[in-house]
Amino acid sequence: MKRPSYWKLFGFGFLLLVCRKIVIACMAMYIVWQNWEDVGFERLINNPSLKDAVVQMDTNRSGLILILNKHALNMTYNWLCNTQNIPGVHEHSYIVTLDQESSSALKKSWPSVKQINIVVPGLKDPFNYGDGYYQLFYLFRANLARAILHYNRSFWMIQQDTFWNDSLLNIDTEKEENVDILFDRASDKGPLVAGGYYHAKPTSNSKNYFAKLAKDISWWYAPDNAYMTSLCEVSGLAKCGRLSFDLITNWQWLQGTSSGIPPKFIQFDGETKLGGKLAKNTKYILESRISQWDKVASSSHKQFKMYQDIVDSFYSTRIGAAVMNHFILPYAHYCMLSM
Repeated sequence: MKRPSYWKLFGFGFLLLVCRKIVIACMAMYIVWQNWEDVGFERLINNPSLKDAVVQMDTNRSGLILILNKHALNMTYNWLCNTQNIPGVHEHSYIVTLDQESSSALKKSWPSVKQINIVVPGLKDPFNYGDGYYQLFYLFRANLARAILHYNRSFWMIQQDTFWNDSLLNIDTEKEENVDILFDRASDKGPLVAGGYYHAKPTSNSKNYFAKLAKDISWWYAPDNAYMTSLCEVSGLAKCGRLSFDLITNWQWLQGTSSGIPPKFIQFDGETKLGGKLAKNTKYILESRISQWDKVASSSHKQFKMYQDIVDSFYSTRIGAAVMNHFILPYAHYCMLSM
């Protein structure tokens, strides 16, 4: 009997992995389908808590929007303590709580910080990158952006897994003319959006952009930062700007920088294990002038580093950038990350 070649075995194994990924994608989007009404645009713009909050937002200064459920309370407390002495941050912050437990806890611990309570049963439990509830969170965040823009308020979407050495409110968002949305970056080598931080102005372009984003990720399995990058690069819906990677950086700071000067904002994304972010968000690590990669990087960080290097290599050529923007980011990014 003739033994199958290595290429045939490889092809068969690859086909099994693709089939597995299709099953995972279908299961994830089924969860979104079951819960999409709870995070729908119409429901959000009619939420009394959101209506009250946007009335309070300064028309001349952007609000800082932060989202959490009860499982992110400790990290949120960490961020609130970190920023309590930075002028204007707490005064312009609006914390969106997804369950009653986190709402009650925040009112008790930080009563002066404004809160928007939007209960979403499907987002009350922990969720991880790539699963259906994380996909539901992406849809919620896109529709929340639409809802705030609907009321003609500009805002910063932010995350609590970040150490702040300054205030985002000090960033001149008018510096780049006609920019509708200003995004953070996944690296300093390409246009890939990180997605944790962005500033949106209430322009018709921004409204159309987030409407398109919400519509597409309501039925298509893709991480929102990848899809946002693709929309910025190929759709022409809105003019997208990029923040300097030296201003808001991510886990790559653990590798050290040539200058040794800490960035203003350091986000600890790229960690898939629950609780892993909070343990690493310490002032000592962030302000160290030498690389902490070998001491702190997890297997998740190492995986993300490998794929970020691949993305950067694609963006180094015109053909590679076209493949990335038109195919990989909108259609195959999850497969690449978690085959």
